[in-house]
Amino acid sequence: MEALETKETHLQVRHHNAITNARHDLTAVQLDIYFMLLSRLKPGDTASTKYQISVKEIEELTGRGWNYQQLREATAGLIGKVFEIEEEDGLLQVAMMSSAKYLKGQGRIQLTIADELKPYLVDLKNNFTSFQLFCVLSMSSKYAKWLYVQFSRWKDIGYLSFEVEQLRYRLNLKDPNGKNTEQYKQWGQFKDNVIEPSIKQINELSDIRVEYTIEKKGRAIHKLNFTIRTVDQYQTVIPFETSDTDQEAIQLKRRLNDIGILDKTLINLVLNSTDLRKKANKCLYDIAIRRKDISNPAGYFRTTLGI
Repeated sequence: MEALETKETHLQVRHHNAITNARHDLTAVQLDIYFMLLSRLKPGDTASTKYQISVKEIEELTGRGWNYQQLREATAGLIGKVFEIEEEDGLLQVAMMSSAKYLKGQGRIQLTIADELKPYLVDLKNNFTSFQLFCVLSMSSKYAKWLYVQFSRWKDIGYLSFEVEQLRYRLNLKDPNGKNTEQYKQWGQFKDNVIEPSIKQINELSDIRVEYTIEKKGRAIHKLNFTIRTVDQYQTVIPFETSDTDQEAIQLKRRLNDIGILDKTLINLVLNSTDLRKKANKCLYDIAIRRKDISNPAGYFRTTLGI
């Protein structure tokens, strides 16, 4: 981990460089599975710990559907994905995922990961808020997902700079060995297909706002300088974990109060139903990112949940 001094370290996303700075070559569905897996990790998990992910839950959280073949190809690719981590006594090469089992008739995937990798991933999870996890799952662009993690990592600084060629390499658009064909080689293509759509999704669906300027060397675009600012959002707790906790209920009740839901009967109805909790958190997220469009958050909440 990088050295970090802040009063609110729980809001930071400065996780291990092996994860953050890894060359991005994962598809959108692989990233969705990856972040869902991340949400399941807990300190103290053992080598025998298995993690189950509901396909229906992925679809509900992301708003996208994945068929069986897409999921099979995605998990097969994740099993083959290797991280290289420089440790004190040498270089560790470890597969991101060691197995995936599709449970018949359950719509669930059972995943296992290498024990050597767990400390890095648990550390990564501890630096996300569940709101940030939900933000990244809500994005459809794989480039937006990766860039959001980078920007979140530096949002307390408010600035991040990439040389264009460095960024193209990180996004797996350019092969450093020159074996694969470059994608979006021209600046206009890169801007229109990667940079602008990603920033649009990040600005619309997350807790940060990003703008950028360009630097030139001669006539060529050489560097992109990003400015990052946070915006006030309801830091909604999305119930990724299957078990409900009293702390979650306390936070959810407070956020319902914040939008004007004070009826104790209604609040208890929501808190006593796992399904309504998930719908409530999704609705609170929608209210947070669309605040200017919703003049009556309490009414919108009641209508959305049908209560």
